[in-house]
Amino acid sequence: MRRYVFLTTVTLALCASVIAQQDSGEQLIKKALEGREVLVKMDLPAVDSGITMTFDDAKVTFDEANYKKLLKEYGSAIPSGTRARITDVRVSGRGIELDLNGGGSPQRDWFVGNVRLETPAPLARSNREIDLERQIQTESNPVTLASLRNELDYERSARLAQDAQNQETYQRMSRLRSDYIETNRKNWGSKIIVIVHSRKSGVKMRDMVQSLAKYVEFLPREAATQ
Repeated sequence: MRRYVFLTTVTLALCASVIAQQDSGEQLIKKALEGREVLVKMDLPAVDSGITMTFDDAKVTFDEANYKKLLKEYGSAIPSGTRARITDVRVSGRGIELDLNGGGSPQRDWFVGNVRLETPAPLARSNREIDLERQIQTESNPVTLASLRNELDYERSARLAQDAQNQETYQRMSRLRSDYIETNRKNWGSKIIVIVHSRKSGVKMRDMVQSLAKYVEFLPREAATQ
């Protein structure tokens, strides 16, 4: 049976020892990869869902049809032949997630991440509206009753008009937000997700990096300045 090797086996080769806890293993992977520059050898789409690459011993594969679809729909955030920085590394149920130049997430943008839009709920009846409804039920004078009903109609109309205005404002802001995302998504980077499948008992980080180099080449870290 094929052995599915994710965090632990990668970490084994990375630190040359058995790592029992996922937390410490993830930190070692982050230390090894986060902040490094890569040379991108394929256009990476402007999405935060990422391109999933499966490392199977010495071979890397990905869903080319889905890749082309994402590229056509969202455009390229990181063109082939350019450098990008690994801004974040996470180990999740999806695999090893490598954020490049921000990971493609619009939530990292100040406007998108901090301005939350919630569908406005219908306004509740005002105290005056409730009071008018109560008075109408007990009023017997026709003139007074007509006046109360007119005022109630006004109160209801004002409430419904405010509801409509709130909905219009929400729709307008929602469109502005969507347009802003479409205009700026290419500035937010992209993501690759590495899934490691192997028949071996251990996987060397070097082998995985070398195989990925066909699409994303990991560059040496810059020497620290004295």
